[in-house]
Amino acid sequence: MRSGGRRGIAALLMWGALGLSGCGQQESADVAVGTATPTPTGRTPSATATYEPPELDRTDLDAHLAALSPTDRALVDHYLGTPLGEGTWIVAAPMTVAEARTRLLGPSPRRATEADERAMMDASISAYSFLQVGDGVVAFEDTGFADPPKRLLAELSRDGAVSAVATDNIEAMTRFGYARDGEIVFDAFEYAFVDDIDEIPAEVRDLARLAWDDLEGPMVETASWFDVAMAMSEKVTGVRARASVSNVEDLYVVPLPWGVMEDY
Repeated sequence: MRSGGRRGIAALLMWGALGLSGCGQQESADVAVGTATPTPTGRTPSATATYEPPELDRTDLDAHLAALSPTDRALVDHYLGTPLGEGTWIVAAPMTVAEARTRLLGPSPRRATEADERAMMDASISAYSFLQVGDGVVAFEDTGFADPPKRLLAELSRDGAVSAVATDNIEAMTRFGYARDGEIVFDAFEYAFVDDIDEIPAEVRDLARLAWDDLEGPMVETASWFDVAMAMSEKVTGVRARASVSNVEDLYVVPLPWGVMEDY
């Protein structure tokens, strides 16, 4: 599971790597200009030190899990046990694929060509696939950086529908947001780091509490930010994400990045 302290640990690792790299470069330069080489000491070289992340306290996490309703516990258990992979995941209901595609991408969405697929490999654009799941729709793109702007998340939910978005990407940035009947209910670029858990709507707050990182408190274990975001997305829309959406052949091009360029 991800922990609230993962970013701090990553930073330590990064600075450690930079420090080791710098030391290596300095040694190389010293040898090049003819400085004295180390005198053998007969000692056995020690193994390279490795960093082990600390064991974080999961008392609060276990308590929050135990306090969930049976329905919420089933939702989060499903996503914690069913990794979906990095990307942007959008779920919405009730609607068809055709309706979702038009609301999200406009009346003339651009279907990806072979040239577009090459551009995707260069990360200059991305593309969505769509899958009908019951009376709802799952949409997916595989970078986690092409999530839609808030206005389109709201548009996707008009006429009595509900839409939700969750992201996971290589930078571990996890957006969660949802809209109902054309209005944004909640949307945060890094929902797990909101200042106060009460900023998150009551209907999903118990789930969000599993991932929320209280930056004023001690570093403790939390549940996966993305898996919890997916559980909340299903709770508000009733649509269960399916990994098979990534196998759909028809892809529709979007900018990369997308929503962040408009909203932030």
